[in-house]
Formats: sequence, C-alpha cells, structure tokens
Amino acid sequence: MYDPLKSRDIPAFHEFGIASYWAAVTPFPDTNAVALPSDADVVVIGAGYTGLNAAIEIAQQQQRSVVLLDAGGVGAGASSRNAGFLLPGTGRLGYSDYASKYGDEVARAVQNEFAASIEHVKASVADSDWPCELIDARYLRLGHNAKAAAMLQRQQPAYANTLLNAEWLSPEQQHEQLPGLKWKHGGLALTPAAAVNPRALTGAYLRLAQRAGVTIVTGHPVTKWIPSMGKHRLIAGGHEIKCDQVLVCSNGYLPQQPFPDLSRRQFPVLSSILVSRPLNAAEQQYCGLKVNDLVMDTRTLKYYYRLLPDGRILFGGRGAVEGRHADDAGQKLRMEKALAATFPELTDLHADYFWSGWISVALDSMPRVFSPAIGVYTSAGYCGAGVAFASLAGKRLAQYCNGEGVPDLPFYQSGLPRYPFASARRLALRAMYSFDKFKK
Repeated sequence: MYDPLKSRDIPAFHEFGIASYWAAVTPFPDTNAVALPSDADVVVIGAGYTGLNAAIEIAQQQQRSVVLLDAGGVGAGASSRNAGFLLPGTGRLGYSDYASKYGDEVARAVQNEFAASIEHVKASVADSDWPCELIDARYLRLGHNAKAAAMLQRQQPAYANTLLNAEWLSPEQQHEQLPGLKWKHGGLALTPAAAVNPRALTGAYLRLAQRAGVTIVTGHPVTKWIPSMGKHRLIAGGHEIKCDQVLVCSNGYLPQQPFPDLSRRQFPVLSSILVSRPLNAAEQQYCGLKVNDLVMDTRTLKYYYRLLPDGRILFGGRGAVEGRHADDAGQKLRMEKALAATFPELTDLHADYFWSGWISVALDSMPRVFSPAIGVYTSAGYCGAGVAFASLAGKRLAQYCNGEGVPDLPFYQSGLPRYPFASARRLALRAMYSFDKFKK
C-alpha cells in the first residue's frame, strides 16, 4: 500500500481508489478529466471532500479559474472509503475539551460550527442530482466501561445552549435498544448526525464541481513546487502549471515531498474497516442496530460501527502501523475478533469486505484551516472523523484564501503544530498500540 512516510511514488491502483465495499456497490460519475493547463488563478491539490468543496466555492462563488489536481483519481483516498459517519464533531476533542481551554462561549460556537458542517453536506447533496443514501441519524457515544459512561453523563448538560441535542441513554435504555451489544454502561445520543454512502457523496461533489466549471486533472502527482515572482510553479505528471494560490487538501495522503513542512505537521495513521455478511431479520432484531444509528465507543483506540441498508454491519478501528502491513491477514482477523467480541451472540460474522487507508492525526487532536506560507493554504488533521467537517472546511479554506471572514474559532486561528521528533512518530504509535494491547 502507498505509505505517505515511506513511498516515493503513488502506485497506479491509487488512480481508482482502494478496493472496498463502497467501490463494489456504488456507481460513480465520469470524471471528465482533462490535460493539465499551463496556468490558473488557483490550484487545489487533492480531489477529496475538502478539495472538491474548496474548488466549488472558488469557481462558483468567487468566479476564479481553478484547477483541481489529484495524484490518483477523484476521491481515491479517504473520501471514498470511510465509514460514512456525518458527525457533529471531529478529532478526539469534545465540548468539555474546548470549554476547558477556550471557555464555554467558544465551545458552544465550535459545536455550532460542527452542526453547520452537517447542514452544509445536506444542502450540497440536495443541490446535486446524485443519490447518496443520506439518512438522518443519531450519533451514539457509548461508554466502554462505567467510568467512561459516567464522564459522558456529566457532559450532557453542556450541550444545552448549542445547536446539538444530547440525550442521555441509561444502561437500561441501551440494553433495550441495543440488546446485542456486550457493553451496557450507557452513553450519549447526539443529533444532528447522518449516515451516508461516502463514495456516492464524493460523486455528488464531483457533479457540483463540474457544474461550477472546475477544471479536473487526475493522475498527476505534484513532484516539484517552485515559488516564482509572486506566483507558484507546480510540476505535476511531468507538466508545469503556474498559479497565484495553492490549496493543499491531501490530508492523510500527503507525501513528504515536495511538502516536507506540512508532512511534519500531521501524522498519517492507518484505519481499517470491515463489512460483514448480511444479517438476517432475526439477527438484526437481536443486534438492535438501525440504519440511523452511528455508534462509537470511548476507548483510546476506538471502535465504530453501523448497520448498512443491505443488512451488513460496517465495523472500523485502528489499522497497522505501516502501509506494507495494511492488508496482512492478521489485521483482518484482529478486526473480525473485535466485531465478534462486540456482538458475542452473532456467529460467523466474517468480513466479506476488508480494507485500510490513511487518516490525518493532528498533534493536539484539533484540525486546522490555515496558511503556512504566502499564497498557500491548507486544511488537515481531521483525526478520522472528518466527513462533515472536511466538507465545510473546504468552503472555509476557499473563503480564507479569498480574504473573506471565517468564524472566529480555534481551528481557523492557528496552524497545525509540528510534531517534535517527527521521524519517531511511527515508533511512538507502535508503543501506544503495544501498551493498549497490554492493558487488555
């Protein structure tokens, strides 16, 4: 597998995305990609949720020429192979984390921005003509033990003055609604949230970008970046393009070259997902999951799961440490065991589909939209929960580079902090995984 910290080239398969359940069941519009032009007002690198939304905003609202450039294909990274959770949050930080650092007023504004990100996605889907299997849902944060559940219960009142609704789910209520789950300590049911087919959502954004007149160029990795006379010269796929501004929207798939500084500001970490065989009606009833339940536990290394419209369970968690081990049989087996432990009465929940891919982890678990250099803008660090926020962040990124005001929130006010001893990131991750295994 392509590894942002190891690979020098993006392999050819990346043009078509990762082989996943979504790729197998989802039609996709024709990209209508063209040759790289010689100049543009803005070049957006990365044709995922953030890049597509940024390009749409620049072309449609700002009326500037924009080239959307990707090393592979449109949505070939995380945007087409995630779990399809549209959540009112991102990263590992919750309301209490923002409140303790920035105060209640800022924390409320942050939560409202996260709620706005879901509405942004819904509006975009409504504006496109591409079906996305978008379903209103509740986001269930379930405590994996009694201590974690009690912490969630203490957080509930904090959401009262936000656009989010937080309902406490007692252990008894959790057992009644989700009888198949092994853990029954209670948790929070947060709305608004939504479930979506992530690859279809990429298709909806692609249709909007085409309608807006965005020039789309695929199969062109950027290999050289030269600032020149107030402009930027990019060498991609052996061709050159000049532009006034560059937006870097590659997130966890960002290679080290020619982006060494940005690479040290985020950590590409593997996340793995399996999709089970279809459950029959009795199994679904026992399990209790509904298609509008998006579940995530409170472990340090979280598991997350949902029931898909065709009756399968999607189950996700952490992946291997390095890309070369992403598809090892042991990784699939580990996830199958975790799924079996979560629903112990359901037998033979083997994985009909299994895949892994990169997410971008920020040092302080908070994403950023910022400008690291003159005429350069970027957004990254979604920590694996960025389907909704990554989409809105693309719009905010475009507004930012156009000199427009963006909400006065922490993730729009500073850059991603650099990782100290960046070359040791993988060693630290390996130690973290070993410690978590030891705890069990």
